[in-house]
Amino acid sequence: MKKIAFVWAIFILSLNLSYAQNNRDTLFTQIGHSVQIESGILNQTKKVFIHLPFKFDKSKEYPLVVLADVMAFKPLSSITEIMAYNRTIPFCIVVCAVPTNAQNDYSPIIDDTSDAINGGKTMAFYEKELFPYLASKYNISKKIIWGQNYSGMFTTFILLSRPGLFDGYLSDVPRVDLLKKEIERENCFANLGNDTVFYQVSWTTLKNKPAGMNNLLKKLESDAPDNLKWTYTAESDSIMITHILTNYTYGLKAFFREME
Repeated sequence: MKKIAFVWAIFILSLNLSYAQNNRDTLFTQIGHSVQIESGILNQTKKVFIHLPFKFDKSKEYPLVVLADVMAFKPLSSITEIMAYNRTIPFCIVVCAVPTNAQNDYSPIIDDTSDAINGGKTMAFYEKELFPYLASKYNISKKIIWGQNYSGMFTTFILLSRPGLFDGYLSDVPRVDLLKKEIERENCFANLGNDTVFYQVSWTTLKNKPAGMNNLLKKLESDAPDNLKWTYTAESDSIMITHILTNYTYGLKAFFREME
């Protein structure tokens, strides 16, 4: 019954999103807007989708949710709004810097002096260009990033490489096989420092966990410092958007519960 209700919720949500595409007249129907940021770091004009909460007040402070997967911007912006409306979480600003090529933009590289865009340069874009732009427009408090599959790998990559960039990391079915070097180093959480950070990693029980995921979970259980608040979830639903929404909602709720 729970699964049926959830599927109906997704169906109704999709109808609302379809309606909103053709009726951009009110805060009830408009999902968000887009801006363009000239990035010197990436040497390109970066398109960014922005969702502001209903009854947005520029004098108030809002958490920021960064979505690393553009296909999820509409449904996850909407579900974030619904969760806030039901007082499950605070109202949030949701953004997505549209990747040019996810495998290039999110590749697990930090020290690369070439002209190619990579994960390290995308992190620098977030820190030095995107966040200052958003701070000039809005009052931002906590920062959370979400990704799935390849972009889920990227959220974990940031956690292990530049954990101070965000306060929370939601990583849904991540490609952690690409992070073998980062996970297998002696102290993979050495960069964490003293700040409290939240991390949710999820998998689907319909797939066998690869060696990299098992290794990551072992490291979390044995080596995670006290200031890394982490959780692992596993969903069995074969509908991808269902487990994405489920893990996302669980992760956001857990983040605000742990970080209060």
